[in-house]
Amino acid sequence: MREIQKPGRKSDQHVALVTGGTRGIGLEIVRRFLADGFRVAFLATKREHVKRGFESLGGPEDQLYGEMIDITRPDDVEGFVRRVRGRWDDIAILVNNAGISPRRANQVAPWLSQTSLEEWARVIDVNLTGPFNLIRLVASGMIAKGYGRIINIGSLAGRTVPMIAGPHYAASKAGLVGLTRAAARDLAPHGITVNCIAPGRVLSELTGPPEAEVNRSAQMRIPVGRFGTAEEVAHVAAFLASPMAAFIAGATVDITGGEFGA
Repeated sequence: MREIQKPGRKSDQHVALVTGGTRGIGLEIVRRFLADGFRVAFLATKREHVKRGFESLGGPEDQLYGEMIDITRPDDVEGFVRRVRGRWDDIAILVNNAGISPRRANQVAPWLSQTSLEEWARVIDVNLTGPFNLIRLVASGMIAKGYGRIINIGSLAGRTVPMIAGPHYAASKAGLVGLTRAAARDLAPHGITVNCIAPGRVLSELTGPPEAEVNRSAQMRIPVGRFGTAEEVAHVAAFLASPMAAFIAGATVDITGGEFGA
């Protein structure tokens, strides 16, 4: 029988990898992990975002590392994981946060008729295949150590009728919930938990200002009467990454202000 992992302070030897870690939710998760004593590696798809991430976080060189990596290029991602291991150690915590959600000028127009196969494939590749590949890459190191935390960042759009996002985004995030359960089943016997966080409307530079029409409409659907914050999502990620969450596996935590199921 596997020994129960006792709650306690996170080891500063733990290495965390956060994809899309330079903006919005990803940035705040990196910030929280640094505050909790982790060594944190992040990746982003644009050089200016990587630079901005370093400037915003200001972490010491021996605690923070980032690169410009396209998550849809498996060889590049594998090389990045290999460099993180060489710099520090095997990755103990993985947060699959990177994602894209193409916008339409007219959000009420039929999405299906406007979505090309190329756009569909790109969204699925980034939002679902990318996380699958990273889980596959880091799982062996976690298994060898008998410990790991994998957190997938899903979305309200993957849990209920999508009111804003397109079919490719909703499908990718629903698929991420399924991937979470399947990976949890396979990895839980090795001391590795896999869980999903599904945020509702969280304001950031990606969602636009609160006075935007799409946001005003969204706020009316939220029972608590306000938008979520990236910091609130980061708090939940920190808990799921901790020893205190050792008995939570295959779960999806909805951070929606009551919108989902209301």
